[in-house]
Amino acid sequence: MRRSRAVRQSSIVPLSALYYYYRIPLAYRQLSEKGDAVMVDVGRSMIPAGMSLEEKIGRLIWCGFKGYRSAYNSAGFTSQRRMLEQGLLGGLVLQEGDLYESATLINQIQQGCGRTLVVAADAENGLGALLNEGTCFPSNMAFGATRSGEYGYLAGKVLAEEATAVGINLIFGPTCARPGPGLPEGLPDVRAFGEKLHLVTRLSIAFVRGVHDGGARAVPRYFPGTAAVLKGEIAGNRWLHYMRKLLVDTELSIYEMLFQAGLGAVMVDWREMPDLLSGRSRLALTNYQLLEVFLREVMGFEGVAVSPDLSLPGMEKLLEPDTLAGMINAGVDVLAGVPNPEEAMRVIREAVVLEKISLSRLDSAVERALGFSIKVKSGEKSAIRPEEIDKRVGSPANLEVADRIAEDSITLLRDRRGVLPLDPASHRTLLNISFTSRAGNRIDGPLEGALREKFDRVIARRIDRSSMPSSLDEAWEETGFANVIVCSMFTNQPPDYTCHGFSTSQIEFIQRLISREQPVIMVAFGDPCTIRLFPEVDCYICLYSDCPASQRALVRELFGELVLPVKGKLPIALDSSFPYGYGQDLY
Repeated sequence: MRRSRAVRQSSIVPLSALYYYYRIPLAYRQLSEKGDAVMVDVGRSMIPAGMSLEEKIGRLIWCGFKGYRSAYNSAGFTSQRRMLEQGLLGGLVLQEGDLYESATLINQIQQGCGRTLVVAADAENGLGALLNEGTCFPSNMAFGATRSGEYGYLAGKVLAEEATAVGINLIFGPTCARPGPGLPEGLPDVRAFGEKLHLVTRLSIAFVRGVHDGGARAVPRYFPGTAAVLKGEIAGNRWLHYMRKLLVDTELSIYEMLFQAGLGAVMVDWREMPDLLSGRSRLALTNYQLLEVFLREVMGFEGVAVSPDLSLPGMEKLLEPDTLAGMINAGVDVLAGVPNPEEAMRVIREAVVLEKISLSRLDSAVERALGFSIKVKSGEKSAIRPEEIDKRVGSPANLEVADRIAEDSITLLRDRRGVLPLDPASHRTLLNISFTSRAGNRIDGPLEGALREKFDRVIARRIDRSSMPSSLDEAWEETGFANVIVCSMFTNQPPDYTCHGFSTSQIEFIQRLISREQPVIMVAFGDPCTIRLFPEVDCYICLYSDCPASQRALVRELFGELVLPVKGKLPIALDSSFPYGYGQDLY
């Protein structure tokens, strides 16, 4: 008997699905053997008998924490510390701090609680990006320029090993989105690995596996992460049909692979998006169809759904009473970084009493939160003494990993005059002008220090948006004394995070400089699209990141001292002249 066309089509495995599956090395697929999903026994509750309503609600709240002794002793955190000791909070989100003070204070809090707390941190690009010490890795887009899943794994493992030395057991990251609408507003494009789905998939899964092997847990973000959902292109009666197709062709495929491997936590996007059925705009965090129906029933996710850090700027509307209750009802299990946990607990308790939140939904969230904390505890490595932290945090071996990643990410887009590599004998005076969009930000310290080790005479200037005309005139006079000029473009600065943050006076100054006969080397320490503002520049280099490793790597590249030749390739397309994968080799 001949089968219908619909039946025959449903039995065919899409080639693109097989492609993405087999692009992931076997070692990455073995992540499932170490999965940390919360498996709830239907016949047996994980909620202890006699657990009060306040204790249940508290397990869904993680408060913010700054790793300084002064913050620890403040009146606000003293109250939160008391709640932690009484079992009325489920965890912490470390937001900044001193390395040794953070480790000491986290250890004190853990001992005072008598149980393993979840200690989370937004440290996707290394502990050094969060605390005042530690390894700091280049941006995600720099990893994309290397095309190396091995680097993604190593960075995740190093990060987890350093984080667990301090007491952090949960890492917010990686960012599983491509540049564009899938990336939340306010985040720079360099937070994405690149524009190709197979590249983002490979690096995201490698990073997650590295974090898990290093002893911590990863929280990929920001679900759903695909423009088709956020734009409402699939809203309507057939949304489930379209969603199944999107599991192959969009970032949803990354999450599905991680869920099948046993991922224990995922962070949800905070933006508004059309409801999958009605098409009405609502927050993704309060979208029941997205979280409870699609995330759990369709995609089979069994872990905890985590909110973004609610203490960050712009998150105030998420702390409104109706929104907090809506998040819990929609399927959010953990409210992370709550600035006022007592008020949040009061709001949620009132919503439960008024039956705006059902007890069954609350118990489901508590079950998952408790199960996840058990998984965190089972994967946690033994604590180390503070005097041993310096052996594991920012070690020479870890810094070497960051240096190699930064070097391999360097992408040379243009060198018309053949300026590179520089010869210090013929270029004895170098002028480095750092352009930033923020005043008083000495972000170029590592670059200046490395340059002074190579050149007899280095002139360093900083020009920001607020620089006076007199400062511009002085910098212009100094260009006449230099044999070579480096324009260091630091674009990873809020609020723009792009080259559009530069002022008209900064742009005009650079354009005048390019029109002269002196060699000008332009370096993008961030957004690679800066070349669109200066299409006539003769030499253009992308490093995608302003971390110390990237700044030091530039100096080694300028003088031809890299371990391997320059071979980075664009992880995004800039225009027809610089497509995806473009990059000149420099030997």
